[in-house]
Amino acid sequence: MRLWVLLLAGVAVVAAAAFAVRHYGIDLAAVTGMTEVALKGETPPRGGGERQRRGPSPVETARAVSSQLSDDVSAIGTLLADETVAIAPETSGRVAKILFEEGAAVEAGTSLFQLDTDLAESDLAEARARLKLAEANYTRNQKLRQSGNVAVSAYEEALSARDVARVAVESAEVRLAKLTISAPFSGTLGFRTISEGAYVTAGTPLVQLDKVDRLQVSFSVPELQQQAMAQAKSVELVADALPGEGFTAAISALNPTIDVNGRALQVRAALDNAEMKLRPGLLVRVTVKGPPRDAVLIPEAAIVQRGQGALVYVVSDNKVKEVRVSLGKRLEGKVEVKDGIAAGETVVTAGNARLSDGAEVEVVSAAAAAAKPE
Repeated sequence: MRLWVLLLAGVAVVAAAAFAVRHYGIDLAAVTGMTEVALKGETPPRGGGERQRRGPSPVETARAVSSQLSDDVSAIGTLLADETVAIAPETSGRVAKILFEEGAAVEAGTSLFQLDTDLAESDLAEARARLKLAEANYTRNQKLRQSGNVAVSAYEEALSARDVARVAVESAEVRLAKLTISAPFSGTLGFRTISEGAYVTAGTPLVQLDKVDRLQVSFSVPELQQQAMAQAKSVELVADALPGEGFTAAISALNPTIDVNGRALQVRAALDNAEMKLRPGLLVRVTVKGPPRDAVLIPEAAIVQRGQGALVYVVSDNKVKEVRVSLGKRLEGKVEVKDGIAAGETVVTAGNARLSDGAEVEVVSAAAAAAKPE
């Protein structure tokens, strides 16, 4: 009876082992080895035989390099005309002539519009006639005064009448001149808003005039950058409308006040546009170069984020040292390390996720070696 019980127990154990192997993938050899070691009274190795057999961790490395960087300020700006004005009449009247072509470049003083002058010319002719009479009366009274045959008051009245008539002529000439509307400065005209024969009142915009051979770059930077802008002399800019071309402008003015809404400082820079490649209103991307400084760069892949900080593994004598670092400016594929790493040190760029301080490593690839010419 006892024999049958033992046989049934053995079959059950074998069946259970087969089930475990099939469904849970248990390594019977490892279990047997453990059991064998345990039967001999020895302490099994901690972590299993596979971990004990594993050698140095394979890693890829690169060298930290020294480079020149600058703390640049970037902004989005808009191009403005150096001078711009909406040409408008100073007096009301009918437009008799339009003396320009739309989009044309004109010089300062060029006549643009001629308003009807009939009434003004009549007023001028009347004023001149009155002046002629007043001068004749004054001349007669002057001769009579020399002979003592005229009262002083009569002579003074004649003198005053002559002066008033002269002023009236000058006023009539000014009113007539104002009916010819001219360009106040050299520039390029836009589209006119009226046609010949239209009646316009004083202040009605007739055409836009812009000085575009020289432009103003208008942009804003955060208030924290005001010290850098005070030291900067020039800016570099590119326009999306002209890919591949760069321009340089000289900083001309800083707004004396900070915009309280955006906490930004308004900046203006003067840009030479003699080739007429740029136009007012274009969006530009502005870069203000900072002073150059020495920096240490490493590949971004070397950075391991741990909590709120970052660390780098430095390789020395086939072992790694965990170094906490402070990061600075980021470039394409590289990052500046402000402290903790010196130029020339070797850092782990691949395989660093499973490392710990003091771990042994085996370098299987180095970016510096791959960059060497054959």
